[in-house]
Amino acid sequence: MKTLNCAIVAVLKAIAVASLCGMSLLTVVDATGRYLFNHPIIGSVELVELMVIAVIFSSIPLMTRARGHITVDGFSHLFSARAVALQDRFGALLATVVSGFLAWVTWGKAASTAGYGDMTAMLGIPLAPFVYFMAALLALDAVYHAANILRPVAATGSDTP
Repeated sequence: MKTLNCAIVAVLKAIAVASLCGMSLLTVVDATGRYLFNHPIIGSVELVELMVIAVIFSSIPLMTRARGHITVDGFSHLFSARAVALQDRFGALLATVVSGFLAWVTWGKAASTAGYGDMTAMLGIPLAPFVYFMAALLALDAVYHAANILRPVAATGSDTP
């Protein structure tokens, strides 16, 4: 199980890094072409939008797995360690339900997007694979939240794997 998790994390990191680098390179080349040669890259905005999807949705489960999401613990010092742990588990349970619901709704949207054959306007890239990608990573996020229900929290409040 640990090997599978390491492989998933490595793939998600590679997707995020490749997409960020691709966005940067595409933006530089597009701006150079636009202002120096009066010839921008056609569809560059669409490509950047699709890469933003890859960055955001690959990063969400990575942050959940590493417990890197922002938390506000202004009153946690008033409660016992047991109460704080219970609160953390309740938050993970709630986040599991929300992520699972979002994955389910997004999967339905992906199916309708595929059914309609939606594509980007300039390049004609089918959108359904990207929406299925979003749904799958939201489902993975729900799984990681569920795992966080069972995983103990480190004393600092975060525990990176």
